[in-house]
Amino acid sequence: MPNYKKDMEVRDIFELRKQGRIEEAYEAIRPMYAVHKGKYTTLCMFWTANDILKKRLLEERRDEAVKIFQALLRVAPNIEDKDGRVHTALLYDALRLSEEVCDFRIVDFLEQFGVEGLTEADWNTPPQPCLAQRLLDHAFTEIGKEPTVDNALKAMPLLTEALRRQPDCQQGRTYQDIVKGIIEKAKKSEAAEQHPQSLAEDCCPMQPRKPHDLSKKEFGLWGEDVAADYLERKGYRILERDWHSGHRDIDIIARNADSVVFVEVKTRRSRDFGEPFEAVNYQKRRNLLTAISHYIRYKHLELRPRFDIISIVANDLFQPEIQHFEDIQLA
Repeated sequence: MPNYKKDMEVRDIFELRKQGRIEEAYEAIRPMYAVHKGKYTTLCMFWTANDILKKRLLEERRDEAVKIFQALLRVAPNIEDKDGRVHTALLYDALRLSEEVCDFRIVDFLEQFGVEGLTEADWNTPPQPCLAQRLLDHAFTEIGKEPTVDNALKAMPLLTEALRRQPDCQQGRTYQDIVKGIIEKAKKSEAAEQHPQSLAEDCCPMQPRKPHDLSKKEFGLWGEDVAADYLERKGYRILERDWHSGHRDIDIIARNADSVVFVEVKTRRSRDFGEPFEAVNYQKRRNLLTAISHYIRYKHLELRPRFDIISIVANDLFQPEIQHFEDIQLA
């Protein structure tokens, strides 16, 4: 190991880096940083350690590279990073570690780093995909290998921000569907553990139930399933089901070519008391208008909003008669 002079200064260590003498620079800055964490000493410590991290990856000393990265995360907040170079270096380091180190996970990094730490440049700087999108792609590659609710929730803040910025991004919608699928599967698994009798009935089904056998809530949910399937067959993409704003709710929110469509579903067992759509009265329309306004503000929608009613009447064989009323005026 070189015998560095006690009067070696930070500029001398930067000169070692410039000369490519990375190991020497690293060994020189460590004792200096241990006793003095000034502005330039800290900056030198960061960049020298960053050099060593890359070198350790080339040497396939991956565990050491991860430890150095964790140290960089602790050092970085103490640096005055006006040009954002330190910030960008951390993100590129994380992506590289994700590619080369099996035990390093972007979802854990995102939880530690925080989506609020991303800058406009991370979202917009070419070439595409931008840094934020690359982080998101890496996160969902990991989730594909280990599709747990915990992993999905760690990636959700970044996915939510990505969809806020690009609500029409197909890749983002695909990731959203993956998260929904993971959560739904977990809910079904939990329900099966809590109600094993229901699971047994699913395996050995009884005779089909008729509409009059269902509770009001069950019948309403059946109608919403029918309406959602009907819309998908017509080419709509379902964005939300049973979206709530306080005590107000929207049954289905869907997307077609040029509009976001808010759908109220009304289902009845017969027409004895009139058509289902007639139940969308003045007060219901006022509540829907309020809920739709909240959704538009929450999602920062720019597409034209549209309100539809789907009216369903079911016979005893669950064969629905569907009427679709488009572009209804609420006010």
